[in-house]
Amino acid sequence: MDWFCLTIGIVVVLAALIDTIWTTLWVGGGAGPITRAASHLIWRIINLVGSHRLMTIAGPLVLTFTIVTWLSLLWLGWFLIFWSYPPSLLATSTETVADSSDRIYFVGYTIFTLGNGDFSPNGAIWKFLTALASGMGLFTATLAITYLISVISAAVSARAFAAEVRGLGNTPAEAVAAGWNGTDYSGLALPLQSIASQLTKLSQQYLAYPVFQYFHSDQAAKSPIVSLARLDQVLLIASHGVPGQLRSSEVILNSTRSAISDVLESLPRQFAKPANDPLPVPSLDALRSRGQPAVSAEEFTSAIGSELDRRRRLRGLLNAHGW
Repeated sequence: MDWFCLTIGIVVVLAALIDTIWTTLWVGGGAGPITRAASHLIWRIINLVGSHRLMTIAGPLVLTFTIVTWLSLLWLGWFLIFWSYPPSLLATSTETVADSSDRIYFVGYTIFTLGNGDFSPNGAIWKFLTALASGMGLFTATLAITYLISVISAAVSARAFAAEVRGLGNTPAEAVAAGWNGTDYSGLALPLQSIASQLTKLSQQYLAYPVFQYFHSDQAAKSPIVSLARLDQVLLIASHGVPGQLRSSEVILNSTRSAISDVLESLPRQFAKPANDPLPVPSLDALRSRGQPAVSAEEFTSAIGSELDRRRRLRGLLNAHGW
């Protein structure tokens, strides 16, 4: 018995299992150590090029690499376990000891539950370990496929959020101007309420699926990251750029702003790291050009001073995604 080989095999299997469970089942726990390190490395390499088109493959690449890593580590670990004791595996027809390539083959079809009978475990312990390896393979593959489908669904939801924000108006001021009903800006309430609900879901998806943060759109209009910053600009104008008595519901404005903060909190610090400069102060010209009421530029600039921290974090998030 090669105890060193057996120990390494057990460690590798446990590492694969822990990383899989950590990443897929621990909601709010972030990615597992292996997934987190590999994902961050892939993102940094792609980010060095700085091409939005190349960055669009980051999410699918990270997701695929993560799943392949889990299954590969499981395969490697169980191979080392069966390799640690040569008589553990025999050829069914000749009853000769299996060689290294045979063991790779046996472990592969065992963890993928193919049920091939070319080789058989020798002894009760190794029969039990074969069943355990098959169970772990089925468990990991099922989790991986379910996780993949969930992340793709989250990416589609994020694009739907971006489309809804884009539908408010071409610029933040135009979005607020569209909410004017002739007497106040209460027309913003209904779309903001819908968007706030989507944001709450988005923040939970970022927590539940850590690799989701690496999905990137090469078009600003379809990017949830850009839309998040645009929405915050809309809220700045709706909350501070128009006279107080004409604003939309404070409850809805505050809940939408809180939802943006929740999304920022759900992202790792390297993505939402505050930039030195905040987002630029949005223009109120679209309101004034339509003859709609707006506060003075000086009053607006002074009023948004309390929003500095969130605006810096949003600028940092845009920078992290190359916008």
